[in-house]
Amino acid sequence: MRARKAGLLGQRPWGRTGGARGRGADAASDLFAARVYAELAEDLPDEDLGEDLADVLERYEPGSELGAGAEADEEFLETVREAHHRIARGY
Repeated sequence: MRARKAGLLGQRPWGRTGGARGRGADAASDLFAARVYAELAEDLPDEDLGEDLADVLERYEPGSELGAGAEADEEFLETVREAHHRIARGY
């Protein structure tokens, strides 16, 4: 699990690039996004979240997990949605 988190922190799934202007603000928001993404990966250790949470939300098919009911599907989607919104808000 630790190696997976380290790998996720090295990725930039939220789509920011390190431009010359506003580098400090971008770095802070990148660190925050990495922390939220790592928390999400910890909450959902068996899920392959990929690099883009919006893509996960868009492509998720309810009932795709064996034995998962509608309640589990909604809980998964709500967890990913909240993480995606936290990253977008920046807090």
